[in-house]
Amino acid sequence: MARPSPHRGPSPWAVRLQAGLLLTLLWAVAASASPNTPRASAVELKRQIAAILDGNATPGSQQGVYIKVLGSGRVLYSRHGTTPMVPASNLKVLTTAVAVDRLGPDFRFQTNLVGPRPDAQGVVHGDLYLQGSGDPTMTPPYCQPATEPFRFFARQLKEQGVRQVLGDIVADDSAFDREFLARGWLERYRLDSYAAPVAALSLNGNVVEVVVTAEGIRTEPPTSGLTFSNQMGSGGPVYLDRPKGSDTIVVRGTPGPGEVVRRSLTVGNPPRFAAGAFQQVLKEAGIPHQGGVRLIRPVGEPALLASMHTYARYQSVPLPEILWQINRESDNLFAQHLFKALGERRSGRGTAANGEAAVKEFMTRHGISVEGLKMFDGCGLSPMDRVTPAQLVGVLDAMHAHPRRDLFRESLPAGGQGTLSYRLTGLGVRAKTGTLAEDSSLSGYLVTANGQTLAFAMLFNKLEGIGSAVDAQDRIVHLLAAWPEKL
Repeated sequence: MARPSPHRGPSPWAVRLQAGLLLTLLWAVAASASPNTPRASAVELKRQIAAILDGNATPGSQQGVYIKVLGSGRVLYSRHGTTPMVPASNLKVLTTAVAVDRLGPDFRFQTNLVGPRPDAQGVVHGDLYLQGSGDPTMTPPYCQPATEPFRFFARQLKEQGVRQVLGDIVADDSAFDREFLARGWLERYRLDSYAAPVAALSLNGNVVEVVVTAEGIRTEPPTSGLTFSNQMGSGGPVYLDRPKGSDTIVVRGTPGPGEVVRRSLTVGNPPRFAAGAFQQVLKEAGIPHQGGVRLIRPVGEPALLASMHTYARYQSVPLPEILWQINRESDNLFAQHLFKALGERRSGRGTAANGEAAVKEFMTRHGISVEGLKMFDGCGLSPMDRVTPAQLVGVLDAMHAHPRRDLFRESLPAGGQGTLSYRLTGLGVRAKTGTLAEDSSLSGYLVTANGQTLAFAMLFNKLEGIGSAVDAQDRIVHLLAAWPEKL
């Protein structure tokens, strides 16, 4: 009887046949898969985004776009995502994110009134110091009027028995440097409030309203910290100017009978302007003052204040309100003050270099490349600033996982709010706009129809006009928001 042959397994031909059948089956499954699977869906989305950008491109313009799914970390789209570009006010995303991280929600700016104690007759034999830390909020609507903190100081002096001051009113602005204007700010910005100078002691947004009538010139708020070159009577309409680098306001022309000319101008020296306003408040409060107004001597004098009496402290609104003003209203002055405050907190002096270093430390700690990042200011007004779309998204991603994520996210305007008043209404978006003459940007968060959260940054540079760029940004956000499949 024949013995059964031993089991040898399938023949090589059978193996090849089975492998072929498996490949055929896999091909059939792939061919019959819905085009709305995640991979196919992302490919189609990328195609549509590219079509919008290509349709918007003009000769010489530049487009930088980076879009990421938060949580999974998947990069949905990148066009020049790692190219340093002009961010305009999207730079405020970096400044405010690092402020949330480093300063916290309870942070407030503080301004102190410091000096020698009065003698038995209520006479202060020495100087009074206005010690600033960079508070930008001594301005309406946060203070009504802007000089209300100084009026509070005057009341405190009276309550503590001060009847006369024999020394100077000294502006202690030593917390920041005296680079009042950031590098790169254009000459045409000089007199406009959106480019007001920045200092550790500031008042009224560092803007003064000059009122000219046939009877003379006055300012609101009143201050002895400005000088005037009165050339009234020269004929013609009233013209006001403040030459570059000067704190002298030139007034030319002849106001007509009963005519009142009002013009708001930035001041050249914010600490002197503020100290001069405090001097006027003391006068109105009936506290005689025999000295002058000056800036603190940076070498040696700030250290003397530690041994002096603190008459009063004034605190700003807390950080969340400051963030809202920066991100929802795109306030350059507030952003600059916060940027330099970050530098002061890090290194003991509020400078642009120290503020930039604080931002880079945050980014490095979160694994975000800082290559190509340049921050000559914290607000994005300098055309010399540079940031990549990927860096912006990296910061947005880091803040999405941050313990204070809600504080940061809610500072960004939703569609229909702040600088998005007429854009993206009804979408699950929180985003920061940015606009310069030739640049337009939009960065933030978006929740899709599928419930996924995206972070995006879109920077458009060297534009002939920003209208078409804004339209492209909005079309891309609408496209992302309506995308129904998981990405």
